[in-house]
Amino acid sequence: MHINSSIKTGLLLFSFLASTLLTPAVCTAQRASNPDFPHYESSGYSDYPEVADPEYGTDESTNVYEYLDREGESGSEDSENYYEEPNYESAGTGEYDEAADVSEAAEPAPPPARQMLKPGDPIDIAEKTIRVGRIPYLSVKQLMAQAVPLLRNLQKRTGAKEVRLVSSGSYSDIISALARGKIDFAWVGPTAYLKHRDKENLMAVAKAKFGDETAYRGVFIAPAKGKVQGLEDLSGNIVGFVDPESASGYIYPNYLLKTLKIKLSKKTRVAFLKNHDNVLLAVLKGKIDAGACLEKTITAAKIKDLDKRIIVLAKTEEIPSDVIVCRQDCALNLREKFQEALTSIKPGELPGSPLTFLTATDDEFAPVEAVMRYLKLLP
Repeated sequence: MHINSSIKTGLLLFSFLASTLLTPAVCTAQRASNPDFPHYESSGYSDYPEVADPEYGTDESTNVYEYLDREGESGSEDSENYYEEPNYESAGTGEYDEAADVSEAAEPAPPPARQMLKPGDPIDIAEKTIRVGRIPYLSVKQLMAQAVPLLRNLQKRTGAKEVRLVSSGSYSDIISALARGKIDFAWVGPTAYLKHRDKENLMAVAKAKFGDETAYRGVFIAPAKGKVQGLEDLSGNIVGFVDPESASGYIYPNYLLKTLKIKLSKKTRVAFLKNHDNVLLAVLKGKIDAGACLEKTITAAKIKDLDKRIIVLAKTEEIPSDVIVCRQDCALNLREKFQEALTSIKPGELPGSPLTFLTATDDEFAPVEAVMRYLKLLP
């Protein structure tokens, strides 16, 4: 059949647009530092639909929120590009290297003595915009609903010009931004802190406390009627985690499998979904066969019949609470003022949150360090 040139041109243009706009993003493979597990990171993730908080709406929240792009520069986030459905199929195209799995680990050598940097010179805090980095472990709306009261409180207590929340896609990005001076403090899990502490010359400032709790747990979950009904069923299936440096969303669940001597076959596929809610969502949608996330994600979720739709396969041991860190050469008056502001917050002072803070010391993270040395995540 003969087709004239104008029709051919139109068909080619339509084909190009369709392939450009409709083809899902392909997930890129990423190898994390731990060689004992397959590491494949999806290109994006989705969030639950939410209703904006009437007191801390989108417009006001974004005034104290920044997003770090992949180069570590602050910018405004395009949520349509960043919050998307993970491509679970391409997230699991790799194979698990069973030969690299080491169930028994040698007794770790004692850590070398730390050399501390000299604190920085005093600054004029009244003219300072303090930037605090944190990964979006929840959706941005949920995160900002929690963060805005805290940021306002810290601004008043420190007397700073402004206190802003800066976010990015991974713990590594946040730590990198801190190391390069793009942000002043970082709110991270204890495993992320310990992994980068010596290389980036970091120090603990404070630790989070939620009510009476100074620790939390990770959990393995699966669909109630799925093919994974126990940890021994994980092998050969698709397993979702949060981030390679997430304590409750990867490292402690991995440690649990090692201590129970549960090995995963080379056919096991892994997707990193970047926040805890997304792991739960992926399990509910049947996108993954099982997942590991923060226990509180399950207990605090307002999802109808959740207890009938999923099962908890196992819980990790307790993990010390998240820690606020800074560089050792942070201006001394800034570090002390920020620490004082955090630890002065009283129970019930932040609307709708039991959050307070305690002074943190490295001795408290010794059990975490032992876990990470067992998994060969520390030298």
